[in-house]
Amino acid sequence: NSKRDRRQSSHFMGVVPQVIAQRATSNTIFRPWRLRLSRRRGGRLALWLLTTVCIMCHPWLVSFRHSDCTRQPAFAGASGLSVQHCPRAPLGRTQPRVTRGSWESFQEFAQDPLVSVVGWSVVFASLTILKVAVAEESDTPAAFLRNGSNTPDQAPVSTSPVICVGDSLTRGNLSADWVGNLRQMLTDEANKPVLNAGVNMQCITNVKTRIEEVIACKPSHVTVLVGTNDLKAQASEFEGWLYKVFGKIPYISTLETYERDLSEIRDRLLAAGARVALVSPPVLGEDINSAANQQAKAYAKVVERTAANGGERCTYFPLFEQTYAELPKTGGRPYDGFRFFSWLCLLCFDIHVFGRDLSDVQRERKLGATLDLVHLGPKAANNLAAMTAAFVMTTVQDDLVLACK
Repeated sequence: NSKRDRRQSSHFMGVVPQVIAQRATSNTIFRPWRLRLSRRRGGRLALWLLTTVCIMCHPWLVSFRHSDCTRQPAFAGASGLSVQHCPRAPLGRTQPRVTRGSWESFQEFAQDPLVSVVGWSVVFASLTILKVAVAEESDTPAAFLRNGSNTPDQAPVSTSPVICVGDSLTRGNLSADWVGNLRQMLTDEANKPVLNAGVNMQCITNVKTRIEEVIACKPSHVTVLVGTNDLKAQASEFEGWLYKVFGKIPYISTLETYERDLSEIRDRLLAAGARVALVSPPVLGEDINSAANQQAKAYAKVVERTAANGGERCTYFPLFEQTYAELPKTGGRPYDGFRFFSWLCLLCFDIHVFGRDLSDVQRERKLGATLDLVHLGPKAANNLAAMTAAFVMTTVQDDLVLACK
């Protein structure tokens, strides 16, 4: 079995460079530089307009007025921009301290232009992140089943979908979209629908509970990339609490429970007739010697062993090994929950508002494999898409032969 697995993996990896080269050639010819430039300029223009509107309209935030308040220019030499200033109430025996209430203090604070800009920026940022997080995708297994794209009987292999199961790394709305890249790679080669079964903030126990929805689509190929959030939950008690409360998981996975759940997912997919690729979780942070990456290495060994025990219809994708090789030997940033969250919020704007090139974002942050210490960068995403495309294209002919028998 080990020799067969090595031959199969070497065959897949031999096809991967060809797929990447084809993808790179396509990008070189059709890359819309003018569109990228216009998006970047449009994003900066929108940011400046937001700042200007907040400064000009800040008196509207608070409609309360004092008769003894005066208006003064907001900046030196600014004739059109003004700020309302209210004198402090005098204190004395005839003037009790409660004369100046909390509302008056808040009014003066809220009418500051800087506070207005920051406040409205936080509001718009929260709305943008919320919209991205709850947006309903049209390429999910649920949408596939609603549209009746598969009948209760066994569908022909040529129309059976390829399904990518996982968490936010697979969903791709907060990172490089490797499933979207895969869909473009398979459009002409295999003519198979590609479904995205990635759900943000999910652990392996969440994936196990919704695997029946994946099986109901009667897929021909399934990739499973899960475990990053389990690693994060182990690394931080606070993040573990978040996943328990908001992710609704009954317990924080250990290495043993992770292997047990992954084996169950593998067996259920194989029993449904799908070919399965188990993908090791990528690096967590970019410090090559950190405790988080040592644990991620242990998870990768578990995934490799689970794939090897799955038989000839199950294979292993070494995503951890590929991303680990991209890390600097010294000076890499370790995983930090606060830095990750702040970078993630900014990444939401870079992707969905400014439309920035993620390679530029990665370069600015001096990162090698990830965009924010967790989510995949463009190179890692493209490699994963190429591995999956090679996995599908090298086995689809065998599946067609079996379907005709």
